[in-house]
Amino acid sequence: MKKKLIAVFSFVFGLSPLMVFAQNTQGCDQYVGQGNIQAIICKIGEVLDTLIPVLIVLGIVFFVWGVVSYVIGKDEEAKKRGKDKMIYGIIGLVVIVAMWGLVGIITNTFDLNGSTNVTIPTLPIN
Repeated sequence: MKKKLIAVFSFVFGLSPLMVFAQNTQGCDQYVGQGNIQAIICKIGEVLDTLIPVLIVLGIVFFVWGVVSYVIGKDEEAKKRGKDKMIYGIIGLVVIVAMWGLVGIITNTFDLNGSTNVTIPTLPIN
């Protein structure tokens, strides 16, 4: 029964990263070649946008691994290790989501989200 449970969790969480990725249409093309801090921050944001969903899935897998090892643990030492894995998984998830939020705040503060509003000057027609 334990092997079947582990196989199901491995299959479900092994395919999760494939479902998370999406095409990023807001590229850093407008900042490339300028050599400014905006290009660096934008590239870091792009790297983290692709890396963070994978880290979140790994944090969830680690947490579930802790739950399973806590439930199937026979002695107190095994249950303590399972509880520690659960705590570390939750701490990891909090740090990852906080980092993702911080990058979002920095990206929006410096207007690096790729959206620009251009006002086209016009002449009044009478």
